[in-house]
Amino acid sequence: MSDAFRSEDMADSAAVQRLLEAVDLPIGRWDRQARLTFCNPPYLRWAKRSAQDLLGYTLAELFGPDAWARARDAFAQAFNGQVADYERLLTHLHPPRWGRVQVFPERTAQGEIVAVYTIAFDIHNDVVLAEALRRSNWMLEQHMRNAPWGVVETDGDLRVTRWSPAAEALLGYSSEQSLGLACLDRGVSLDELAGWQGVLQSIRAGELQSTVVQRPHQRPDGQNIWTEWTLSALRDPAGSMVSLLCFVRDVSDQVRRQARLLREAEYDALTGVLSRRAIMQRLDAALERRQPGELLAVCFVDLDGFKPVNDRLGHHEGDRLLKHVAQALAASVRGDDVVGRLGGDEFVVVGLLRSERDAERLAEKLVHAVRKASENTHAQVLVTASVGVAMVPQHASNNFDLLQRADDAMYVAKRGGKNRWAICQNPEPQATPLLVTPAWE
Repeated sequence: MSDAFRSEDMADSAAVQRLLEAVDLPIGRWDRQARLTFCNPPYLRWAKRSAQDLLGYTLAELFGPDAWARARDAFAQAFNGQVADYERLLTHLHPPRWGRVQVFPERTAQGEIVAVYTIAFDIHNDVVLAEALRRSNWMLEQHMRNAPWGVVETDGDLRVTRWSPAAEALLGYSSEQSLGLACLDRGVSLDELAGWQGVLQSIRAGELQSTVVQRPHQRPDGQNIWTEWTLSALRDPAGSMVSLLCFVRDVSDQVRRQARLLREAEYDALTGVLSRRAIMQRLDAALERRQPGELLAVCFVDLDGFKPVNDRLGHHEGDRLLKHVAQALAASVRGDDVVGRLGGDEFVVVGLLRSERDAERLAEKLVHAVRKASENTHAQVLVTASVGVAMVPQHASNNFDLLQRADDAMYVAKRGGKNRWAICQNPEPQATPLLVTPAWE
């Protein structure tokens, strides 16, 4: 055997020495002064030194005080009869690598501990990967803590496992009040509860993988906000949900802005009645909703003598009159009827009626309402209305033809002297509508 492996203090048999030499891991034997008394061939390769440069030297002398500081406690445990281990960066390697060193005692036949053995394992890749994962998790945690969105995570049973500070600030509940609880439906109104729970169960069952939901949320302080939840499920190979990641943000301003834009698109900015687009949509909806036997009437209202108001009194007064006319028309109809402004001084009223006589009464009320609105607004300039009426199914079957027939009938009323209404009598454009003069003239 080479001098590299001889030691007068060795208590092992030749068979044990051969075994230690055959193991493809660095193995060293250290006496009670932490001097190296034996090492196998892999230890020489690992230490990158010859046996003469290693044997008889302490661990601190061989690898420095920092190495001994890392090993001291494990050596002490081994000399007390325990198996211990420690990790350190092996700086004698180039480039340095992380290793784990296991330390275990050597006992004589009488049970006395006379030395310890060390076995070194290369764990560099594991340490690097673990550090990368730790740093990645740390960065993710910092991002989640600092993100403007609240972060909520649950397990497969929808119990909360993460509740970020932003989620606390946004939803009003602390992490202590949330962790471990199945509380994603907290703050949801009764009207929204069934739909929200349905979404969660669909994700949990695998019917949805991810989705975005906007819903109102009531904070514990009573404040109501609109929230947007981005939900994404993590599943195991069998398809079962193991985690649900939720990003939640406050979209109250966005919802209010959308509602305002929708209202502006639906209602005429000047008069407050329905806009041209909205009245046509309501007309389409009424045509679809109409049941057999029901009569759908469209009244086309055009003001008579409106231009002189603008010319003599100014556009400001003209706008004021249009507002009053719109209010008067809206006050003249039933709750289910709708009033809209097509533009300029043209208005439309849509209603589901029971008979043609009801359509006549409605047209007469509209004519009267416009005249009274004008008298109450500008006594010096009288504005009246010419109203044309067309109905489904008598005169048309679609919104365009229906509006056209009502417009034709309105012009008949104008030609008949204005301040009156006329009902279309035939779907043919050339037909002459029925002309009626209001009773008060």
